[in-house]
Amino acid sequence: MIDILKKELIISDMDGTFFLGNTLLEGSLEFAEKLYSFDKKFVFLTNNSSKTPAEYAKKLKRLGVPENLFDVFTSGEATIEFLKSNFQDKRIYLLATESVKEMFINNNIIIDDKNPDVLVMTYDKTLNYEKIEKFAFFLKKDLPYIVSHPDINCPMENDFIPDVGSFMALFEKSTGRTPDFIIGKPNPHIIFMLLKKFNVRKEKSVIIGDRIYTDIQCGINAGIDSILVLSGETTKEMVPEKMEFSVFESLNEIYNLYFK
Repeated sequence: MIDILKKELIISDMDGTFFLGNTLLEGSLEFAEKLYSFDKKFVFLTNNSSKTPAEYAKKLKRLGVPENLFDVFTSGEATIEFLKSNFQDKRIYLLATESVKEMFINNNIIIDDKNPDVLVMTYDKTLNYEKIEKFAFFLKKDLPYIVSHPDINCPMENDFIPDVGSFMALFEKSTGRTPDFIIGKPNPHIIFMLLKKFNVRKEKSVIIGDRIYTDIQCGINAGIDSILVLSGETTKEMVPEKMEFSVFESLNEIYNLYFK
């Protein structure tokens, strides 16, 4: 069994793991507080690229989570870093919310919706048919195609709503194109970015999340310990008999096991 107390960096998903929609999951705040008291580094790694880190921090604060307990890193930020390393000074057609678009611009990413060199799709909750039509048109020109993450659904309090993976399927059906690069979980490089940022070795890190195909697979791909929680998208029936990860009902169960 994974011993949380022996880890230095705890990487946690948000949606379906720490909260659902606008509701904190039971035991999640207590879990974060205990990690802080043990001087652990606690960072939220979310594939949800519809918001900026500042917006997530504001939301968590509104839910009653003090800012000193956590850091936030999103697949949107990771996508920016990827563009800087691989498509420096290229013009980008970007599907994104206004705040995320502003984050890209503030990081010197050149946005161009008329004559782009590269296509980037993040989780755009302002997506409309005009954007879909234009993105599909550019895809047919065989431009490099990047998405921030592959999640099919985004969990809410009582349901799931379509996420980037669903939009990927739409564009594949329409144009035959699949992404050339998928940046977020399960791509292990997003974990490597965090290990470098916090100067922590793999064996001293653990990732916790509610999706096997993104959160858990990312941990496996990166070679770090992984914990699946059943508080979001994954049910008991979806857990394979043979697995390379630990399973708990929720962060509350982890908290009760290690900190009570």
